[in-house]
Amino acid sequence: MSARKLNMKLKSAYSRITLNRLTAAFFLFSFIHCFSQGIIQSLLFTVDAEYNALVYTIVKPVHTGIPAANITFLDGPPGRLQLDRLRLMMCNDIPHGQVTYPCIEVFNSKAVLSSQNTTVLKNWQNGIDVASNREDPFNIARITGVTLTTHGSPPITLSLQCTQTLVHPEQIFQNFRREDVTLILIQFWLLAISTLAIVNDSVPHTLAVLITRGLITGWSIYAVWRTQYYKDIFQEIISKPGTPCSLELFSPYFQTRTAYEIADLVLSCTALVTACCLSWTLLRSFKCVGAPEKINRINKFFMALLACLQLEAFVLVAAMGLWIDVLIKTAIAKISAHSTIYLGLFIITTILLLPWITMGWYAIQREMKKTMAAFLLVAFLITLGWLIMFYSIVYRWTFVQWPFLGCFTVASLILLVASIALGVICRLNFGKGLAEYLRAEAALASSNFAPEIFSHDEEKQISPLKEKQTDFEESVATFYIPELHSNATIEERKDLAFVRPPRNDSPQYNVPFNKPF
Repeated sequence: MSARKLNMKLKSAYSRITLNRLTAAFFLFSFIHCFSQGIIQSLLFTVDAEYNALVYTIVKPVHTGIPAANITFLDGPPGRLQLDRLRLMMCNDIPHGQVTYPCIEVFNSKAVLSSQNTTVLKNWQNGIDVASNREDPFNIARITGVTLTTHGSPPITLSLQCTQTLVHPEQIFQNFRREDVTLILIQFWLLAISTLAIVNDSVPHTLAVLITRGLITGWSIYAVWRTQYYKDIFQEIISKPGTPCSLELFSPYFQTRTAYEIADLVLSCTALVTACCLSWTLLRSFKCVGAPEKINRINKFFMALLACLQLEAFVLVAAMGLWIDVLIKTAIAKISAHSTIYLGLFIITTILLLPWITMGWYAIQREMKKTMAAFLLVAFLITLGWLIMFYSIVYRWTFVQWPFLGCFTVASLILLVASIALGVICRLNFGKGLAEYLRAEAALASSNFAPEIFSHDEEKQISPLKEKQTDFEESVATFYIPELHSNATIEERKDLAFVRPPRNDSPQYNVPFNKPF
Protein backbone atom coordinates (compact mmCIF):
# COMPACT_ATOMS: atom_id res chain seq x y z
CA MET A 1 0.00 0.00 0.00
CA SER A 2 1.41 3.37 -1.01
CA ALA A 3 1.95 6.17 1.48
CA ARG A 4 -0.75 8.23 -0.25
CA LYS A 5 -3.39 5.52 0.08
CA LEU A 6 -2.41 4.87 3.68
CA ASN A 7 -2.70 8.57 4.43
CA MET A 8 -6.15 8.68 2.84
CA LYS A 9 -7.32 5.70 4.88
CA LEU A 10 -6.03 7.25 8.09
CA LYS A 11 -7.80 10.52 7.30
CA SER A 12 -11.01 8.63 6.54
CA ALA A 13 -10.76 6.71 9.82
CA TYR A 14 -10.12 9.94 11.73
CA SER A 15 -13.12 11.63 10.12
CA ARG A 16 -15.38 8.75 11.09
CA ILE A 17 -14.09 8.61 14.68
CA THR A 18 -14.59 12.37 15.08
CA LEU A 19 -17.87 12.42 13.14
CA ASN A 20 -19.83 13.47 16.22
CA ARG A 21 -19.65 13.44 19.99
CA LEU A 22 -21.02 9.88 20.18
CA THR A 23 -18.36 8.26 18.00
CA ALA A 24 -15.60 10.27 19.67
CA ALA A 25 -16.87 9.29 23.13
CA PHE A 26 -17.04 5.61 22.15
CA PHE A 27 -13.44 5.66 20.91
CA LEU A 28 -12.10 7.55 23.94
CA PHE A 29 -13.95 5.20 26.28
CA SER A 30 -12.43 2.15 24.54
CA PHE A 31 -8.95 3.69 24.54
CA ILE A 32 -8.98 4.69 28.21
CA HIS A 33 -10.37 1.37 29.42
CA CYS A 34 -7.93 -0.59 27.28
CA PHE A 35 -4.91 0.95 28.95
CA SER A 36 -6.36 1.26 32.46
CA GLN A 37 -7.40 -2.39 32.64
CA GLY A 38 -4.28 -3.44 30.77
CA ILE A 39 -2.15 -1.74 33.43
CA ILE A 40 -4.03 -3.49 36.24
CA GLN A 41 -3.63 -6.86 34.53
CA SER A 42 0.08 -6.10 34.07
CA LEU A 43 0.38 -5.45 37.81
CA LEU A 44 -1.38 -8.75 38.50
CA PHE A 45 1.04 -10.49 36.15
CA THR A 46 3.99 -8.92 37.99
CA VAL A 47 2.89 -10.13 41.42
CA ASP A 48 1.99 -13.60 40.09
CA ALA A 49 5.36 -13.91 38.35
CA GLU A 50 7.19 -12.76 41.49
CA TYR A 51 5.62 -15.37 43.77
CA ASN A 52 5.81 -18.06 41.11
CA ALA A 53 9.57 -17.48 40.89
CA LEU A 54 9.87 -17.61 44.69
CA VAL A 55 8.03 -20.91 45.05
CA TYR A 56 9.80 -22.46 42.06
CA THR A 57 13.15 -21.55 43.62
CA ILE A 58 12.16 -23.54 46.69
CA VAL A 59 10.67 -26.61 45.00
CA LYS A 60 12.73 -27.01 41.83
CA PRO A 61 14.12 -30.55 41.40
CA VAL A 62 17.76 -29.65 41.97
CA HIS A 63 16.88 -28.64 45.54
CA THR A 64 14.17 -31.14 46.49
CA GLY A 65 14.57 -34.14 44.23
CA ILE A 66 10.87 -33.87 43.27
CA PRO A 67 10.49 -34.98 39.63
CA ALA A 68 9.27 -32.29 37.23
CA ALA A 69 6.65 -34.67 35.79
CA ASN A 70 4.37 -34.24 38.78
CA ILE A 71 0.89 -32.77 38.93
CA THR A 72 -1.02 -31.93 42.08
CA PHE A 73 -4.70 -31.64 42.88
CA LEU A 74 -6.90 -31.17 45.93
CA ASP A 75 -9.21 -33.99 46.86
CA GLY A 76 -12.16 -33.67 49.19
CA PRO A 77 -15.88 -34.32 49.59
CA PRO A 78 -18.10 -32.95 46.81
CA GLY A 79 -20.06 -29.79 47.38
CA ARG A 80 -19.06 -26.93 49.63
CA LEU A 81 -15.39 -26.55 50.52
CA GLN A 82 -14.59 -28.25 53.84
CA LEU A 83 -11.13 -27.21 54.98
CA ASP A 84 -10.96 -29.90 57.66
CA ARG A 85 -11.38 -32.69 55.07
CA LEU A 86 -8.82 -31.72 52.44
CA ARG A 87 -6.23 -33.99 50.88
CA LEU A 88 -3.46 -32.83 48.57
CA MET A 89 -2.37 -35.47 46.08
CA MET A 90 0.80 -35.57 43.96
CA CYS A 91 0.74 -37.74 40.84
CA ASN A 92 3.17 -38.78 38.11
CA ASP A 93 0.29 -39.52 35.71
CA ILE A 94 -3.35 -38.56 35.21
CA PRO A 95 -5.25 -40.13 38.15
CA HIS A 96 -7.98 -41.66 36.05
CA GLY A 97 -8.26 -44.98 34.26
CA GLN A 98 -4.84 -46.22 35.41
CA VAL A 99 -4.22 -49.81 36.48
CA THR A 100 -2.04 -48.59 39.35
CA TYR A 101 -3.10 -45.42 41.12
CA PRO A 102 -0.31 -42.95 40.26
CA CYS A 103 -0.69 -40.59 43.24
CA ILE A 104 0.60 -40.21 46.76
CA GLU A 105 -0.88 -38.15 49.56
CA VAL A 106 1.31 -35.21 50.60
CA PHE A 107 -1.14 -33.47 52.91
CA ASN A 108 -4.22 -34.46 54.88
CA SER A 109 -6.03 -31.96 57.07
CA LYS A 110 -7.22 -34.81 59.31
CA ALA A 111 -3.67 -35.82 60.17
CA VAL A 112 -2.38 -35.17 63.66
CA LEU A 113 -0.85 -31.69 63.74
CA SER A 114 2.54 -31.00 65.24
CA SER A 115 3.24 -28.36 67.86
CA GLN A 116 5.24 -26.28 65.40
CA ASN A 117 4.42 -22.57 65.30
CA THR A 118 4.07 -20.56 62.13
CA THR A 119 7.26 -18.98 60.80
CA VAL A 120 7.27 -15.88 58.61
CA LEU A 121 9.66 -15.72 55.66
CA LYS A 122 11.01 -12.16 55.61
CA ASN A 123 13.12 -10.08 53.24
CA TRP A 124 13.05 -12.68 50.48
CA GLN A 125 12.63 -9.90 47.89
CA ASN A 126 16.29 -8.99 48.48
CA GLY A 127 17.43 -12.49 47.60
CA ILE A 128 17.02 -16.00 48.95
CA ASP A 129 19.44 -18.91 49.20
CA VAL A 130 18.08 -22.46 49.08
CA ALA A 131 20.21 -25.40 50.21
CA SER A 132 19.24 -29.07 50.10
CA ASN A 133 19.24 -31.14 53.27
CA ARG A 134 20.30 -34.80 52.94
CA GLU A 135 20.00 -37.68 55.34
CA ASP A 136 23.28 -39.05 54.04
CA PRO A 137 25.77 -36.48 52.68
CA PHE A 138 27.21 -39.16 50.38
CA ASN A 139 23.79 -40.08 48.92
CA ILE A 140 22.50 -37.14 46.85
CA ALA A 141 19.21 -38.95 46.16
CA ARG A 142 18.12 -38.94 49.82
CA ILE A 143 16.92 -35.33 50.19
CA THR A 144 15.00 -34.63 53.39
CA GLY A 145 14.15 -30.98 52.81
CA VAL A 146 15.60 -27.54 52.19
CA THR A 147 16.96 -24.65 54.23
CA LEU A 148 15.99 -21.10 53.29
CA THR A 149 18.28 -18.20 54.11
CA THR A 150 17.38 -14.56 53.55
CA HIS A 151 19.21 -11.33 54.34
CA GLY A 152 18.95 -10.39 58.02
CA SER A 153 16.74 -13.37 59.00
CA PRO A 154 17.54 -16.70 60.64
CA PRO A 155 17.53 -19.82 58.41
CA ILE A 156 14.23 -21.67 57.97
CA THR A 157 14.19 -25.44 57.46
CA LEU A 158 11.39 -27.00 55.43
CA SER A 159 10.70 -30.73 55.30
CA LEU A 160 10.37 -32.70 52.07
CA GLN A 161 6.62 -32.99 52.72
CA CYS A 162 6.42 -29.20 52.91
CA THR A 163 8.24 -28.73 49.60
CA GLN A 164 5.92 -31.28 48.02
CA THR A 165 2.98 -29.24 49.31
CA LEU A 166 4.43 -26.06 47.80
CA VAL A 167 4.34 -27.65 44.33
CA HIS A 168 0.58 -27.00 44.31
CA PRO A 169 0.83 -23.18 44.69
CA GLU A 170 3.63 -23.11 42.12
CA GLN A 171 1.40 -24.77 39.52
CA ILE A 172 -1.49 -22.44 40.37
CA PHE A 173 0.71 -19.36 39.94
CA GLN A 174 1.76 -20.63 36.50
CA ASN A 175 -1.89 -20.71 35.43
CA PHE A 176 -2.48 -17.25 36.91
CA ARG A 177 0.33 -15.88 34.73
CA ARG A 178 -1.26 -17.38 31.61
CA GLU A 179 -4.59 -15.82 32.55
CA ASP A 180 -3.00 -12.41 33.08
CA VAL A 181 -1.36 -12.44 29.64
CA THR A 182 -4.64 -13.45 27.99
CA LEU A 183 -6.59 -10.69 29.74
CA ILE A 184 -3.98 -8.10 28.75
CA LEU A 185 -4.25 -9.15 25.10
CA ILE A 186 -8.04 -9.12 25.17
CA GLN A 187 -8.01 -5.43 26.15
CA PHE A 188 -6.05 -4.49 23.03
CA TRP A 189 -8.26 -6.74 20.91
CA LEU A 190 -11.30 -4.90 22.30
CA LEU A 191 -9.74 -1.56 21.38
CA ALA A 192 -9.10 -2.81 17.83
CA ILE A 193 -12.63 -4.07 17.18
CA SER A 194 -14.15 -1.00 18.87
CA THR A 195 -12.23 1.18 16.42
CA LEU A 196 -13.37 -0.98 13.50
CA ALA A 197 -16.96 -0.72 14.74
CA ILE A 198 -16.79 3.08 14.47
CA VAL A 199 -14.78 3.29 11.25
CA ASN A 200 -16.97 0.77 9.39
CA ASP A 201 -20.32 1.49 11.07
CA SER A 202 -20.15 -2.22 11.93
CA VAL A 203 -22.96 -3.79 13.91
CA PRO A 204 -21.10 -7.16 14.32
CA HIS A 205 -18.04 -5.48 15.80
CA THR A 206 -20.22 -3.51 18.21
CA LEU A 207 -22.04 -6.65 19.33
CA ALA A 208 -18.72 -8.45 19.78
CA VAL A 209 -17.53 -5.63 22.06
CA LEU A 210 -20.68 -5.87 24.18
CA ILE A 211 -20.53 -9.65 24.55
CA THR A 212 -16.83 -9.58 25.42
CA ARG A 213 -17.36 -6.86 28.02
CA GLY A 214 -20.04 -9.00 29.63
CA LEU A 215 -17.78 -12.06 29.74
CA ILE A 216 -14.88 -10.06 31.21
CA THR A 217 -17.14 -8.67 33.94
CA GLY A 218 -18.39 -12.15 34.81
CA TRP A 219 -14.83 -13.45 35.04
CA SER A 220 -13.78 -10.49 37.22
CA ILE A 221 -16.52 -11.34 39.71
CA TYR A 222 -15.42 -14.97 39.79
CA ALA A 223 -11.74 -13.98 40.16
CA VAL A 224 -12.43 -11.96 43.32
CA TRP A 225 -14.21 -14.96 44.87
CA ARG A 226 -11.49 -17.36 43.73
CA THR A 227 -8.72 -15.34 45.36
CA GLN A 228 -10.43 -15.66 48.74
CA TYR A 229 -10.92 -19.38 48.05
CA TYR A 230 -7.20 -19.95 47.45
CA LYS A 231 -6.33 -17.79 50.43
CA ASP A 232 -8.31 -20.17 52.65
CA ILE A 233 -6.74 -23.21 50.95
CA PHE A 234 -3.17 -21.98 51.36
CA GLN A 235 -3.87 -21.01 54.96
CA GLU A 236 -5.10 -24.54 55.68
CA ILE A 237 -2.32 -26.51 53.98
CA ILE A 238 0.71 -24.18 54.35
CA SER A 239 0.35 -21.36 56.89
CA LYS A 240 -1.69 -22.95 59.66
CA PRO A 241 0.34 -23.81 62.81
CA GLY A 242 1.12 -27.50 63.02
CA THR A 243 1.03 -28.14 59.27
CA PRO A 244 4.13 -29.64 57.57
CA CYS A 245 5.19 -26.14 56.45
CA SER A 246 3.81 -23.82 59.14
CA LEU A 247 5.16 -21.04 56.94
CA GLU A 248 3.54 -17.64 56.48
CA LEU A 249 4.43 -16.84 52.89
CA PHE A 250 1.39 -15.71 50.94
CA SER A 251 -0.47 -13.13 53.06
CA PRO A 252 1.10 -10.12 51.26
CA TYR A 253 0.38 -11.80 47.94
CA PHE A 254 -3.35 -12.18 48.60
CA GLN A 255 -3.66 -8.66 49.98
CA THR A 256 -2.06 -7.20 46.86
CA ARG A 257 -3.94 -9.43 44.44
CA THR A 258 -7.31 -8.73 46.08
CA ALA A 259 -6.74 -4.97 45.82
CA TYR A 260 -5.88 -5.22 42.12
CA GLU A 261 -8.81 -7.52 41.36
CA ILE A 262 -11.33 -5.26 43.09
CA ALA A 263 -10.03 -2.33 41.05
CA ASP A 264 -10.30 -4.46 37.91
CA LEU A 265 -13.86 -5.48 38.83
CA VAL A 266 -14.92 -1.85 39.30
CA LEU A 267 -13.45 -0.93 35.92
CA SER A 268 -15.08 -3.96 34.27
CA CYS A 269 -18.52 -3.06 35.65
CA THR A 270 -18.26 0.59 34.63
CA ALA A 271 -16.96 -0.48 31.22
CA LEU A 272 -19.91 -2.83 30.72
CA VAL A 273 -22.51 -0.21 31.69
CA THR A 274 -20.86 2.51 29.61
CA ALA A 275 -20.43 0.18 26.63
CA CYS A 276 -24.11 -0.81 26.78
CA CYS A 277 -25.26 2.82 26.76
CA LEU A 278 -22.87 3.98 24.05
CA SER A 279 -23.31 0.88 21.89
CA TRP A 280 -27.10 1.09 22.00
CA THR A 281 -26.99 4.71 20.86
CA LEU A 282 -24.32 3.93 18.30
CA LEU A 283 -26.27 1.00 16.86
CA ARG A 284 -29.31 3.23 16.40
CA SER A 285 -27.17 5.65 14.40
CA PHE A 286 -26.01 2.98 11.89
CA LYS A 287 -28.72 3.82 9.32
CA CYS A 288 -28.07 4.46 5.67
CA VAL A 289 -30.58 2.62 3.52
CA GLY A 290 -34.18 1.75 4.22
CA ALA A 291 -35.24 -1.86 3.73
CA PRO A 292 -38.42 -3.90 4.22
CA GLU A 293 -38.90 -6.01 7.32
CA LYS A 294 -38.13 -9.26 5.48
CA ILE A 295 -34.70 -8.01 4.43
CA ASN A 296 -34.04 -6.69 7.92
CA ARG A 297 -34.84 -10.09 9.42
CA ILE A 298 -32.40 -11.86 7.10
CA ASN A 299 -29.79 -9.17 7.71
CA LYS A 300 -30.03 -9.73 11.47
CA PHE A 301 -28.98 -13.37 11.00
CA PHE A 302 -26.06 -12.16 8.89
CA MET A 303 -25.06 -9.63 11.56
CA ALA A 304 -25.29 -12.31 14.27
CA LEU A 305 -23.05 -14.64 12.26
CA LEU A 306 -20.46 -11.91 11.75
CA ALA A 307 -20.52 -11.13 15.47
CA CYS A 308 -19.81 -14.80 16.22
CA LEU A 309 -16.93 -14.79 13.75
CA GLN A 310 -15.44 -11.65 15.29
CA LEU A 311 -15.54 -13.27 18.73
CA GLU A 312 -14.19 -16.55 17.39
CA ALA A 313 -11.12 -14.75 16.05
CA PHE A 314 -9.91 -14.20 19.61
CA VAL A 315 -11.70 -16.78 21.75
CA LEU A 316 -10.67 -19.84 19.73
CA VAL A 317 -7.07 -18.66 19.38
CA ALA A 318 -6.90 -17.96 23.13
CA ALA A 319 -8.33 -21.38 24.02
CA MET A 320 -5.87 -23.14 21.71
CA GLY A 321 -2.94 -21.05 22.93
CA LEU A 322 -3.66 -21.75 26.60
CA TRP A 323 -3.89 -25.49 25.97
CA ILE A 324 -0.70 -25.63 23.90
CA ASP A 325 1.21 -23.63 26.52
CA VAL A 326 0.14 -26.14 29.19
CA LEU A 327 1.00 -29.02 26.87
CA ILE A 328 4.53 -27.74 26.23
CA LYS A 329 5.58 -26.17 29.54
CA THR A 330 4.09 -28.35 32.27
CA ALA A 331 4.25 -31.95 33.44
CA ILE A 332 1.60 -32.76 30.82
CA ALA A 333 4.39 -32.69 28.22
CA LYS A 334 6.00 -35.74 29.86
CA ILE A 335 2.69 -37.50 30.48
CA SER A 336 0.96 -36.99 27.11
CA ALA A 337 1.55 -39.67 24.49
CA HIS A 338 -0.03 -37.76 21.58
CA SER A 339 1.45 -34.27 21.84
CA THR A 340 2.35 -34.24 18.13
CA ILE A 341 -1.30 -34.74 17.15
CA TYR A 342 -2.42 -31.93 19.46
CA LEU A 343 0.19 -29.57 18.03
CA GLY A 344 -0.85 -30.51 14.50
CA LEU A 345 -4.49 -29.72 15.24
CA PHE A 346 -3.46 -26.37 16.70
CA ILE A 347 -1.36 -25.46 13.63
CA ILE A 348 -4.08 -26.50 11.16
CA THR A 349 -6.78 -24.55 13.01
CA THR A 350 -4.57 -21.46 13.23
CA ILE A 351 -3.85 -21.57 9.48
CA LEU A 352 -7.52 -22.04 8.56
CA LEU A 353 -9.05 -19.55 10.99
CA LEU A 354 -8.63 -16.22 9.17
CA PRO A 355 -9.41 -17.62 5.67
CA TRP A 356 -12.46 -19.34 7.18
CA ILE A 357 -13.76 -16.09 8.72
CA THR A 358 -13.17 -14.21 5.46
CA MET A 359 -14.86 -16.98 3.50
CA GLY A 360 -18.02 -16.75 5.60
CA TRP A 361 -18.12 -12.97 5.33
CA TYR A 362 -17.91 -12.85 1.53
CA ALA A 363 -19.96 -15.99 0.88
CA ILE A 364 -23.06 -14.52 2.50
CA GLN A 365 -22.50 -10.94 1.38
CA ARG A 366 -22.28 -12.02 -2.27
CA GLU A 367 -24.39 -15.20 -2.03
CA MET A 368 -21.57 -17.46 -3.24
CA LYS A 369 -23.02 -20.95 -2.88
CA LYS A 370 -19.84 -22.99 -3.31
CA THR A 371 -17.86 -20.74 -0.98
CA MET A 372 -20.66 -21.00 1.57
CA ALA A 373 -20.54 -24.79 1.37
CA ALA A 374 -16.78 -24.68 1.95
CA PHE A 375 -17.29 -22.34 4.92
CA LEU A 376 -19.75 -24.71 6.56
CA LEU A 377 -17.51 -27.71 5.87
CA VAL A 378 -14.45 -26.06 7.46
CA ALA A 379 -16.54 -24.96 10.45
CA PHE A 380 -17.77 -28.52 10.92
CA LEU A 381 -14.25 -29.96 10.69
CA ILE A 382 -12.83 -27.46 13.20
CA THR A 383 -15.67 -28.17 15.62
CA LEU A 384 -15.30 -31.92 15.19
CA GLY A 385 -11.53 -31.74 15.72
CA TRP A 386 -11.82 -29.89 19.01
CA LEU A 387 -14.68 -32.06 20.21
CA ILE A 388 -12.52 -35.13 19.58
CA MET A 389 -9.92 -33.51 21.85
CA PHE A 390 -12.16 -34.46 24.77
CA TYR A 391 -11.28 -38.08 24.05
CA SER A 392 -7.80 -37.22 25.34
CA ILE A 393 -7.50 -37.86 29.06
CA VAL A 394 -4.83 -35.16 29.51
CA TYR A 395 -7.06 -32.58 27.80
CA ARG A 396 -10.08 -33.53 29.91
CA TRP A 397 -7.97 -33.33 33.06
CA THR A 398 -6.64 -29.86 32.19
CA PHE A 399 -10.14 -28.71 31.20
CA VAL A 400 -11.60 -29.75 34.57
CA GLN A 401 -8.72 -28.53 36.75
CA TRP A 402 -8.35 -25.09 35.15
CA PRO A 403 -11.64 -23.11 34.92
CA PHE A 404 -10.13 -20.34 32.77
CA LEU A 405 -9.27 -22.80 30.01
CA GLY A 406 -12.67 -24.42 30.46
CA CYS A 407 -14.47 -21.09 29.98
CA PHE A 408 -12.61 -20.24 26.78
CA THR A 409 -13.04 -23.76 25.41
CA VAL A 410 -16.79 -23.82 26.06
CA ALA A 411 -17.19 -20.31 24.63
CA SER A 412 -15.27 -21.23 21.47
CA LEU A 413 -17.37 -24.36 20.93
CA ILE A 414 -20.61 -22.43 21.47
CA LEU A 415 -19.49 -19.84 18.93
CA LEU A 416 -18.53 -22.55 16.43
CA VAL A 417 -21.90 -24.28 16.74
CA ALA A 418 -23.71 -20.92 16.53
CA SER A 419 -21.69 -20.02 13.42
CA ILE A 420 -22.72 -23.26 11.74
CA ALA A 421 -26.40 -22.80 12.64
CA LEU A 422 -26.50 -19.16 11.54
CA GLY A 423 -24.56 -20.04 8.40
CA VAL A 424 -27.17 -22.62 7.44
CA ILE A 425 -29.96 -20.09 8.04
CA CYS A 426 -28.21 -17.51 5.89
CA ARG A 427 -27.66 -20.09 3.14
CA LEU A 428 -31.37 -20.94 3.12
CA ASN A 429 -32.14 -17.25 2.58
CA PHE A 430 -29.98 -16.87 -0.52
CA GLY A 431 -31.86 -15.22 -3.39
CA LYS A 432 -34.28 -13.30 -1.17
CA GLY A 433 -32.84 -9.81 -1.65
CA LEU A 434 -30.10 -9.56 0.97
CA ALA A 435 -27.25 -9.45 -1.56
CA GLU A 436 -28.91 -6.62 -3.50
CA TYR A 437 -29.52 -4.70 -0.29
CA LEU A 438 -25.90 -5.10 0.83
CA ARG A 439 -24.66 -4.05 -2.60
CA ALA A 440 -26.75 -0.89 -2.36
CA GLU A 441 -25.22 -0.10 1.03
CA ALA A 442 -21.73 -0.80 -0.29
CA ALA A 443 -22.30 1.43 -3.33
CA LEU A 444 -23.40 4.31 -1.14
CA ALA A 445 -20.44 3.83 1.18
CA SER A 446 -17.98 3.68 -1.72
CA SER A 447 -19.39 6.98 -2.99
CA ASN A 448 -18.55 8.59 0.37
CA PHE A 449 -22.20 9.12 1.23
CA ALA A 450 -21.83 7.45 4.63
CA PRO A 451 -21.18 8.69 7.16
CA GLU A 452 -19.67 11.98 5.93
CA ILE A 453 -22.60 12.81 3.63
CA PHE A 454 -25.47 11.12 5.41
CA SER A 455 -26.47 12.93 8.55
CA HIS A 456 -27.20 9.98 10.84
CA ASP A 457 -26.15 11.62 14.06
CA GLU A 458 -28.45 10.22 16.72
CA GLU A 459 -28.46 13.55 18.55
CA LYS A 460 -29.85 15.33 15.47
CA GLN A 461 -32.14 12.59 14.22
CA ILE A 462 -35.47 14.02 13.09
CA SER A 463 -38.73 12.25 13.80
CA PRO A 464 -40.34 10.24 10.98
CA LEU A 465 -42.97 11.99 8.87
CA LYS A 466 -46.44 10.98 9.78
CA GLU A 467 -48.03 12.08 6.51
CA LYS A 468 -49.07 9.36 4.11
CA GLN A 469 -46.56 8.90 1.28
CA THR A 470 -47.64 9.15 -2.34
CA ASP A 471 -47.93 6.16 -4.66
CA PHE A 472 -44.78 7.31 -6.43
CA GLU A 473 -42.78 7.18 -3.18
CA GLU A 474 -44.09 3.72 -2.36
CA SER A 475 -43.09 2.28 -5.71
CA VAL A 476 -39.54 3.60 -5.88
CA ALA A 477 -36.55 2.46 -3.82
CA THR A 478 -35.58 5.39 -1.62
CA PHE A 479 -32.35 6.35 0.06
CA TYR A 480 -31.13 9.10 2.32
CA ILE A 481 -30.38 12.15 0.20
CA PRO A 482 -27.28 14.22 1.03
CA GLU A 483 -27.77 17.81 2.08
CA LEU A 484 -27.01 20.52 -0.45
CA HIS A 485 -24.32 22.05 1.72
CA SER A 486 -22.45 18.74 2.09
CA ASN A 487 -19.03 18.06 0.60
CA ALA A 488 -20.42 15.68 -2.02
CA THR A 489 -19.44 16.54 -5.57
CA ILE A 490 -21.74 16.57 -8.55
CA GLU A 491 -20.05 13.41 -9.84
CA GLU A 492 -20.66 11.62 -6.53
CA ARG A 493 -24.35 12.51 -6.66
CA LYS A 494 -24.57 11.24 -10.22
CA ASP A 495 -23.34 7.88 -8.93
CA LEU A 496 -26.73 7.44 -7.29
CA ALA A 497 -28.16 6.91 -10.75
CA PHE A 498 -26.29 3.61 -10.90
CA VAL A 499 -27.35 2.65 -7.39
CA ARG A 500 -31.05 3.52 -7.61
CA PRO A 501 -32.96 0.74 -9.40
CA PRO A 502 -35.45 1.58 -12.17
CA ARG A 503 -38.90 2.58 -11.06
CA ASN A 504 -40.63 -0.45 -12.57
CA ASP A 505 -38.19 -2.97 -11.08
CA SER A 506 -38.08 -1.81 -7.50
CA PRO A 507 -41.29 -2.57 -5.62
CA GLN A 508 -39.37 -4.35 -2.87
CA TYR A 509 -38.04 -1.17 -1.21
CA ASN A 510 -41.21 0.62 -0.17
CA VAL A 511 -40.00 2.23 3.03
CA PRO A 512 -40.22 6.05 3.31
CA PHE A 513 -36.89 7.74 2.79
CA ASN A 514 -36.66 9.00 6.33
CA LYS A 515 -37.73 5.81 8.09
CA PRO A 516 -34.80 4.03 9.78
CA PHE A 517 -34.47 0.30 9.27
